[in-house]
Amino acid sequence: MASDADVIRCAAPWPGVAAQLLEGLARLGNGAWSADRICATAAAGLDPGDATAVLAGLAMAGVCISSENGVDWRSPLASVELQRLAQMLRGADHFRRLRADASSSEFVVTMPMTPSHLAQELASSAGRPGGYLSTPAAFVRLAQTASQRLVVMTPFIDRNGFQWLRAVLTAARVGVERYVVLRDIEQHAADLSVENRDWLRDLNVSILDYHLPHPRTSGRALPIETFHAKVLLADESLAYVGSANVLGAGDGTSLEAGILVDGRGAAQVARLVNGVLRIARRL
Repeated sequence: MASDADVIRCAAPWPGVAAQLLEGLARLGNGAWSADRICATAAAGLDPGDATAVLAGLAMAGVCISSENGVDWRSPLASVELQRLAQMLRGADHFRRLRADASSSEFVVTMPMTPSHLAQELASSAGRPGGYLSTPAAFVRLAQTASQRLVVMTPFIDRNGFQWLRAVLTAARVGVERYVVLRDIEQHAADLSVENRDWLRDLNVSILDYHLPHPRTSGRALPIETFHAKVLLADESLAYVGSANVLGAGDGTSLEAGILVDGRGAAQVARLVNGVLRIARRL
């Protein structure tokens, strides 16, 4: 018989399904069994057609054999060996799921204005102040990663910040939907309607305001619902969450820090951002 590694390769990309089928064969014992019977015994809720495809892969490793009629299947292995292989395949499936859903992250920093005691304490490398990915570089990476949608949530922005925002949004490819969520856009009326109107229109940027009133009868302690979080999201695959507002040119005056996260972590951020986009007021 083939090695355990060969069994895993032949069961790919459905090691979990293969484990269920082998458990069914182990319970049935000696004899030739139809795919329907094996699925029913495994109590896996599998389609017999799908099960047949997986069994054919296992047959390449010698774990099972198709009968002459091409309908029934049997295994030359003892039940205890089938159970061992099933347990191994479940482990392979668990590892596959962990890799598929895993998140990776990178620390993102805006160093204090120079000269800085902290900058002198931390060794820097080219393009990485303090040895970290800089906030402007992280924002550009997010923009360049987006293939469908780029969202920027910043509660605070100033005149120079709008130019930084422009550079970030421009870095996204043509066709990407661009959203900017601000806090109380009335205070940015001149910036939005006059000074930055043309490029915002050219890039087809959607401006939203998450600064929503609640009626006095709501019993809410504060009448306005708004946000303080700073978030950037590329599609649902890469996100920044941190302390950096879109102020100045990104070089900052104080230490700012955040996390660039992908995978399952980015999907969690996307769920929050999608909710904000649904409730925020569009300009």
